[in-house]
Amino acid sequence: MILRAVAVWFLILITVVLTGALRQALLEPRLGELRAHQIGTLLACAAVFLVIVLTLPWLRPTSLQALGIGALWLGMALAFEFGFFHFVAGRPWSELLADYNLGAGRLLILLWLTTLFGPVVALLLKRELP
Repeated sequence: MILRAVAVWFLILITVVLTGALRQALLEPRLGELRAHQIGTLLACAAVFLVIVLTLPWLRPTSLQALGIGALWLGMALAFEFGFFHFVAGRPWSELLADYNLGAGRLLILLWLTTLFGPVVALLLKRELP
């Protein structure tokens, strides 16, 4: 199941990259960076949750496994976020950490909460729905 979870994470990564590209191309010129970031983050959360819901039957996790998968995905996402954008793209730590400042309207933490808890929430919704 771990290999399947890693494969889904790559699908999540592609989804987030695509929503980010759409945010930059379509939203930022019209709404400005902050508002585009906010809307783009919410759209990315929805898109990631959709990926989770659609791939959950393939993963078939228990509740505990679903939480473990979310933790794996979060770890991989944070490693990519900080590793790639700092060491490869050259963004300073201060700029990366600024995206976590809720007081400044930055909402990136919502994406990580979706990544962490999305599998459990999707599993619970699946069990509740006919």
